[in-house]
Amino acid sequence: MILEVEGFLNINKPDGITSAEVVRIIKRNLKVKKIGYIGTLDPIARGVLVVAMGRATRFVHFLEKHSKEYEAIMSLGSETDTQDRTGKILNEADPSSVTEAEIIKVMSSYKGQTLQVPPMYSAKKIDGKRLYVLARQGLSVKREALPINVSEIKFISKSSSEVRFIAKVSAGAYLRTLCHDMGLTLGVYAHLKCLTRLRAGNFHLIKSIELDSLSSSEGLDAQDGFLSISEGLSHMSKAIVISHAEERVINGMPIGVSDILKYQDNNGELLTRIHDKNGRFFGVGMAEGPPLAGFPFGSIKPKRVLT
Repeated sequence: MILEVEGFLNINKPDGITSAEVVRIIKRNLKVKKIGYIGTLDPIARGVLVVAMGRATRFVHFLEKHSKEYEAIMSLGSETDTQDRTGKILNEADPSSVTEAEIIKVMSSYKGQTLQVPPMYSAKKIDGKRLYVLARQGLSVKREALPINVSEIKFISKSSSEVRFIAKVSAGAYLRTLCHDMGLTLGVYAHLKCLTRLRAGNFHLIKSIELDSLSSSEGLDAQDGFLSISEGLSHMSKAIVISHAEERVINGMPIGVSDILKYQDNNGELLTRIHDKNGRFFGVGMAEGPPLAGFPFGSIKPKRVLT
């Protein structure tokens, strides 16, 4: 019996193709049946695209809310209907008088908690319909401003009308909308020209795999950009449990601290990877209850398990 490849791929998505096309290429080349990606990258964007394969797809929701880091180039002087370089120009203004100091001041005003209206050309659904489908039909619907967090935004350089910067943002934030909004604040309009995702959660560009190197699954586990399910969930704490505890976890029953051989706390994270004494990962649980017997919790309740 041939076992299906399972785990997470940290792909360096090239620009010019959709995230869905990346998944189709991997599915075809690696002969993977179950596959999905976390966090859509637009066709003009490149960089980290996390792809889950096999049973790793059962754990993607534990990664969907993680923050992301981008390097972007904002083009001053024009607004487009897609808020990026691919769209039709709607408005223009002369950006030549805008100074670096003004740009830095505006960027700093967008740092922290703020509200952002999702762009019409996005995969977000309203009343069951993707916004980009409506946009391609020439329709525009009212969108509710949603809370996002820009934990860091750093000016890098300005060359003519192009501004390079780095931003660390919460899940759900659109960098092209950020460029669009900053352009309006500057009074000269702006759109996103280029975008590179440097990080998605604990997945970093420096340890990614080039898409064209994935011709087969042979030797995949030796590459930096391939992670086991447990490695992909490394932001969680880790519990190694005694033999009979595995059956309890698989049956959805909580385990107590007496079932734990070793516990590795990860900055107080209550979500916990559960391993048997041989190191095999078989589920994720939530540590809960008052501290007991030297542990910062009383039990671990299973959330998602491998059967």
